[in-house]
Amino acid sequence: MAKAASKLGWKVVGGAATALAGTAASRGVTVAYRKVRKTDPPVNPADPDTALVEAIAWAAISGLAIGLGRLAAERAVARGWSRATGTPPPGMVRPELETADA
Repeated sequence: MAKAASKLGWKVVGGAATALAGTAASRGVTVAYRKVRKTDPPVNPADPDTALVEAIAWAAISGLAIGLGRLAAERAVARGWSRATGTPPPGMVRPELETADA
């Protein structure tokens, strides 16, 4: 039962952290795009009326920023989880360490 609660707790904490980080990164990239390009980013890069170069640039930059933001947040929260509980978050134990406990 404790394992299931721990797993659920990690999903909530980790999910919230990555969602917030993704949102913050998305907003940050949008602000940066507006400052550099002096225009709003494409609403829908898949729209045929959006220039291909602009669509590719927006997809690459926003995807990279959001992915890195989420990764950084999850790693930070995992460190905090480990400090608070004394164990790594559920699902983050390396396989060679997991078999040693069994």
